[in-house]
Amino acid sequence: MSNPLPATAERLTDVLDDALYEQYIRACDMTYRGTVDMFVLKAAYELGIFTQLAGQPQSVEALAAATGSRPNRLVKFTDMLIEMELLAKDADGALTLTPFARQFFLPPNPSNENLTMEPFVRYAITIMERYHVHLAKVIRGEMDFTALTPWPPKTREDSAFYEEIHRSNNHFVRNLLVAEADLDGVTHLLDVGGGNGDIAIALAKHFPGIERITLVNLPSALDIVRDNVAAHGLTDRITPVALDMYRDPYPACDAVLFARILYPFNAQVCAMLLGKAQAALPAGGRVLIADMLLRDERGLANYDYLAHFLTSVGVDPAMMTFKRQDEYFDVFQQLGFTDARKVERHGHVLYQARKP
Repeated sequence: MSNPLPATAERLTDVLDDALYEQYIRACDMTYRGTVDMFVLKAAYELGIFTQLAGQPQSVEALAAATGSRPNRLVKFTDMLIEMELLAKDADGALTLTPFARQFFLPPNPSNENLTMEPFVRYAITIMERYHVHLAKVIRGEMDFTALTPWPPKTREDSAFYEEIHRSNNHFVRNLLVAEADLDGVTHLLDVGGGNGDIAIALAKHFPGIERITLVNLPSALDIVRDNVAAHGLTDRITPVALDMYRDPYPACDAVLFARILYPFNAQVCAMLLGKAQAALPAGGRVLIADMLLRDERGLANYDYLAHFLTSVGVDPAMMTFKRQDEYFDVFQQLGFTDARKVERHGHVLYQARKP
């Protein structure tokens, strides 16, 4: 008869098994979940399932006819979508979108335009076939990353492609800035790389004392900004300008904002751009940096950041890097900024400092 393990050994085995199981779950996520999630989304997008169900619930038969699918195969596929909490069945058994799917996987609309993954899914299903599946060749130097749309963009259409992706997930950084930005008493804000103007619009509405926001973007994006600003009745307060943020001096202002602009750059590039901000500020002027976190408050990796970083693997030379997040405090000190502080929320961090 075998001797039972001592109680302490059993507890140790349980602890080791618990830790091993956590690692196993993570390995399963990497191996299975990544494959299932992305390719299911790819197929659902290409079949048009989300847009077909956006209006009203449909039977599997009706959805099969609308998407050109074999009903028996679509049944199995929609069963997967139900398990993934993208679809549900109503009381009559018809297929319907879940609130989760409506939020994140319908094309941008007034209810989801600042928090939807649809533009990136549309982009990803193309770029994965052209780039991601060939990543080993990229690393060997046999292939380079080539953007689907010219960069820097040359036309309004080129810029619209990038601005739609960038605006599709600025909900949390916008809310962080509205809640925490130290802009009381500021009358002129410079928004460097301000995208289509969504963040500037939110700040203008929340801080009525800001008389003027100068938004820096590329020439091809200026009309996009103008149209967005005009739709919110803020043409007299927000002015888009074309300026090379790397080479041109910044106009004089009370505060400079870099919202999701500096996160990919190394400390040297950040110091150069923050030095330009410092030169534009008066004594007491403020600088604000809103960045994505590499890991959020729960310690989870930021795959939005990693997806951007992955494309930089195929670009030489590439300024994108993983920098220690608190390096901004070192740069602030190097440039003479004072009163430096930060706040983190929902995967983003806001750094603020003043020019003495």
